[in-house]
Amino acid sequence: MDGAHSSAVFCFGEFELDTHNGELCRGGNRIPLQEQPLAVLSVLLQNAGTLVRREDLRRQVWPENTYVEFDHALNTAVKKIRIALGESADEPRYIETIPKRGYRFIVPVIERSVVGDGLAQVGLASSDWMPRKRMLSLAVVSVLLLCVGLLGMRWRSGTDAAEAGPIVLSVLPLQDLSDDSSGGPLGDGLGDELTMQLGRASPAKIAVTSRAAALTYRHTGKNVAEVAQELHAAYLLDGTIRGNSRRVRVCMELIRTSDELQIWGDSFDRDEGDALALERELSSTISSKVKDALAGETGRGKVRP
Repeated sequence: MDGAHSSAVFCFGEFELDTHNGELCRGGNRIPLQEQPLAVLSVLLQNAGTLVRREDLRRQVWPENTYVEFDHALNTAVKKIRIALGESADEPRYIETIPKRGYRFIVPVIERSVVGDGLAQVGLASSDWMPRKRMLSLAVVSVLLLCVGLLGMRWRSGTDAAEAGPIVLSVLPLQDLSDDSSGGPLGDGLGDELTMQLGRASPAKIAVTSRAAALTYRHTGKNVAEVAQELHAAYLLDGTIRGNSRRVRVCMELIRTSDELQIWGDSFDRDEGDALALERELSSTISSKVKDALAGETGRGKVRP
């Protein structure tokens, strides 16, 4: 197939990149991204799991007659991609930097071919006598049916959602129940740590929604079903924090959104001290328990990473 007339839709985690339309989307919402970052992301997705050297990116994205400071341009493009995907270079969830060599896309990618006028290749039989207009109509209908099926698989919670890819988990902001709001900073820091630790634990099995997306539900009146649908999450990690000058208590629960049942919950009492050390210790303990609970769900057939 001539590459000049073909393109693809790449699906990874919660994202889709449509190279035909030049659009990056998350949950059906378009994420603004400029042409060069989109092109770099496309090359990385086409070579997911393997190292893409900087020189290869230069050759494929920047034509020979383009006069730019390549290193700066590439670094800027990758930085913009990371912002769009909600990750950082220090805590990568999608793009691994190989110092002085290049980059590697580190999560599973599903590719759907797009041919001709932007129609997904769905295996339609062609014949000389079939009018082109009818062929296009059949192709459009087939694409719509394919999209409906894929969306149905993606939106179904519990087992069906897990079969389509990694388990999607959202770490919601901790509610501060302290009389003087003294637990707020620790709660925010703990939420950040939990998001980072769970996100990098096993990207192929657990996909964690971005911290920015979860923070919009800090003071929400929405129920579990509404939050889960908007974040496309199969599980929610929710909690409260209560503190004073000497002690702090953190209560956490892991909720399966398909039936709104708590599959794990615990409370943690600690002495106030070094805030950073306390964040690290609590996040490590809670992350381990959450991963064990999700593994238990997998073992019982509730989810299948």
